[in-house]
Amino acid sequence: MSIESTDLQTETTVAGDDAGLHCEFSADDFRASASIEDGVRTIRVTGGGLCPSAGWSLALTAANPGVVPHPESLWLQLAETPPEDASARVLTDTDVETVVEDDAALEVVIRFGWREPITVPVIELDADDPAGEVAAY
Repeated sequence: MSIESTDLQTETTVAGDDAGLHCEFSADDFRASASIEDGVRTIRVTGGGLCPSAGWSLALTAANPGVVPHPESLWLQLAETPPEDASARVLTDTDVETVVEDDAALEVVIRFGWREPITVPVIELDADDPAGEVAAY
């Protein structure tokens, strides 16, 4: 399993005025879609949260690299990095995305350091449809 993330920051320390603040997330904020290209199945996880101010960055990283006890579940850790200066408290939508090679996952479990995880089903995309529509079942 390999992971590419569009955001390489993975710091989770929240200091200063942002201590104890987190972005808000729900399962409805995330989508996981799988596609196969050149025999390789990749899962694209997109989503985001409502952060307490502008400037926050989010990253999804492997939560259990190595041996995977439940191959039907892909576990990711969501990391938040607050801005250095968050003096203006304006609720801000913040996006996150990652792409993972995985040939077995049917769901993605997103873990947080401060709350219960979110589970998102993996939707298989139709490889013959260039628009990326969901395959008919």
